[in-house]
Amino acid sequence: MAAIDDKIQATKLILHTPKSFDQIRALGLEAAARASGTLTKVSELEVDSNKSISYTVKRSGFLDVMNFGIVFSQAEGDRDNTVLLVPGTYLTSQATLLVFIPIGPKDAAGYPTLKKFSDHVRAALS
Repeated sequence: MAAIDDKIQATKLILHTPKSFDQIRALGLEAAARASGTLTKVSELEVDSNKSISYTVKRSGFLDVMNFGIVFSQAEGDRDNTVLLVPGTYLTSQATLLVFIPIGPKDAAGYPTLKKFSDHVRAALS
C-alpha cells in the first residue's frame, strides 16, 4: 500500500458510546464544520434511517475529492452503541516531470480534511 493509502486507513475509527444516532449526526455536522476550510468543504451527502451517514469532501465547491461515512450500530440492553468512521473513495494526485515521470509521493486532497474530521469525532467520543 502507498503511504497516502495508509494515512487514510489510519483515520478509520471504531468507538463505543452511549450517544444516540441523532447525537452522532449532530457531532458529524459539528466535525464537518470544523474540518472544512476555505477551499475544501465537508457536507452531509445522505442519511440512511438511523444506520449511516455519508459525507463528501468537495474542493472549490464542485469537485468531489473524497467520500466517507459513519455507520451507527444500536446496541441492545444497556451496552454502548458502536460508531464506525469508514473512509470511502478518494482522488489522488502525484507530481510529475515531463508529464508522465512521477517525482513525488501520491497525495489526496481530501486527506487533511478527513483527518481533522476523524480527530474531532475521536476527541468527542473518547
